[in-house]
Amino acid sequence: MNSKWLLLTKIQLAGLFDFNRARHSKDAKTVRRAAGTAAILLLVGVCICAYVVFFAVEFCRQGIGVHLPALLIALSSLITLIFSLLQGCSVLFAMKDYEHVMSLPVKKSDILISRLAGIYLANLAFAVPVVIPGTVVLFVMDGFSLPVLGVTLAGMLFSPLLPMAVAIALSTLLTALTARFRYKNVLQIVLSLLLFLGVMIASFSFSFASSSQESIDMNAVFSLMVGRIYLPALLIDGTLTGAVWGIFAFMGISLAATAVFVLVATPCFERVHEALSVRAAGVKYTAQSVRGGTAFSALVKREFKRLFTASGYLLNALSGTLLLLIGAAALLFLDPNTLFAEAEEPIPLSLFAYGGTGLAYIFIGMSNPAASALSLEGKSREQLFVLPLSAKRILLAKALPTFLCNAPVGLLFSVVYCIKFEADLLCWAITLPSVLLFCAFCALCGIFLNYKFPKYDWTNPTMVAKNSIPVMICVFVSMALGIACFLLGIIAGFWAYLAADVLVLALAAAVLAYLSKIKTLYVD
Repeated sequence: MNSKWLLLTKIQLAGLFDFNRARHSKDAKTVRRAAGTAAILLLVGVCICAYVVFFAVEFCRQGIGVHLPALLIALSSLITLIFSLLQGCSVLFAMKDYEHVMSLPVKKSDILISRLAGIYLANLAFAVPVVIPGTVVLFVMDGFSLPVLGVTLAGMLFSPLLPMAVAIALSTLLTALTARFRYKNVLQIVLSLLLFLGVMIASFSFSFASSSQESIDMNAVFSLMVGRIYLPALLIDGTLTGAVWGIFAFMGISLAATAVFVLVATPCFERVHEALSVRAAGVKYTAQSVRGGTAFSALVKREFKRLFTASGYLLNALSGTLLLLIGAAALLFLDPNTLFAEAEEPIPLSLFAYGGTGLAYIFIGMSNPAASALSLEGKSREQLFVLPLSAKRILLAKALPTFLCNAPVGLLFSVVYCIKFEADLLCWAITLPSVLLFCAFCALCGIFLNYKFPKYDWTNPTMVAKNSIPVMICVFVSMALGIACFLLGIIAGFWAYLAADVLVLALAAAVLAYLSKIKTLYVD
């Protein structure tokens, strides 16, 4: 077979989300798991489509619909670039199946192309719900045009290539430069955190700036996104305004960037893998005193070490905690009265004091390392059987870091929010215990769901922390509960959170009772 990369790509895609296993399995549990994953992905796609439609309607309403395709291409390309940078090069140079893949009778270029094709298709799956709904809105409001359709579809198909190649090249270069650095993981985590914080601060700044106006100036948005940030999209815009060669230049640049990356990376494939495998530079051994400790504490330390030595895993597992920390810092310098400056009648801040706990719920639910802690054991999970601990204590040790990461940040946000929104004594009394209780509940539910829906056959830990079923369930359930508590808290105050606390406490007790009955951690 000449196109062996096609077969490798097919195998790689077939293993995503256990869909291939569910198709050939007679186990109802496996089928339900795949169906649940498909439903969650569909819900995410619907949410993206709804946001894009609202954005596109406003764009066309201001009479500049001709520039909308270029903006949609720029938006999907920028998000591809950001998420590819956060993900790094670990997917392309996945180490778990390295020896198996390298033993196959295929060329290194076929391996690289197949993995790039998998990454490309994943990015394209995000570009589709961004570009297609916006284009439909454009045709409905401004009329159908076959050339616009052709240019937009061509731009969408080629848009993930350039940002993907640039992001992976930068990540690979960073890995190569820090391969022999003793604290390379620390450097990579710091750089990833700075990128994450920069993106979030820019997003919040844009949101606050736009919320202070009655309507967003879409000309300014276009000039910023296309004219200054993502210049290749100007070629798409130029094609639609008369320069026919623009789309061909866009396609050529995208293909050339990917081809150059493959040609450069192919000879260095094994050396890059070797660099990724190096955990630290060689250091002189020094004798140190060994401190004793319990098996439980050793397992907790091991979980923390795993969390803070992989930048991709850290950012995906604790993204909500970081956002909550940013929110607390922003509240310190924000006057809440400005949010209601345009209201016809004065609105007391204390009315929204009970809403802070609901907001904390949303972000705490987004940060749940426990939801992927058991899956990350992979094939080494048999090592858990030799520990002098019960299954319950092992699972609790894996859940504890989630609570210890979320609780301090959740309390900090709650304290700042209560101060800024002039909370009364009753609000203070219910807010802090509710946040702590929800942090514990999320940690317990995360490890419980991971026990029920494990995924041991991963090739990249970042994907387990980002796309696994337990993580998605935790995120969406916490979001639904947080929004409900925010609205009901404003209406009913103390009693809304008391009811939520009773519910959370009952569910947490049920999970603890279930964990006590577990005898083994081995799950097929």
